[in-house]
Order: sequence, then C-alpha cells, then structure tokens
Amino acid sequence: MPKLPPLVGRLLCWLGFHDFRLIEKPFGFGAGTNVEKVKCRRCGVSITRRG
Repeated sequence: MPKLPPLVGRLLCWLGFHDFRLIEKPFGFGAGTNVEKVKCRRCGVSITRRG
C-alpha cells in the first residue's frame, strides 16, 4: 500500500478505515474462540477482536 499524506490517513481513520497490524497472536479461551490484539499504524488506536 502506498504511503498516504498524514492528513488523508487521519481522515480515513476518522471515517473508520484503519490500517491495522497484528500486535499479539491469536490465543483461545475455549473451543473455537480466538482473541487477537491489533493496532492502527496511522492513529495508534488498539483493539481486541475475536476470530
């Protein structure tokens, strides 16, 4: 993906189009439940999502 100007990248993040990278690998708590932690490269927001 080509590098975007910072203002365009922030606008995309504000609209909900983040550029996530994996921080922690998936791990499970039970049968079929995987949890991973991801962080946006542009704005720094981090979330935990289930797979």
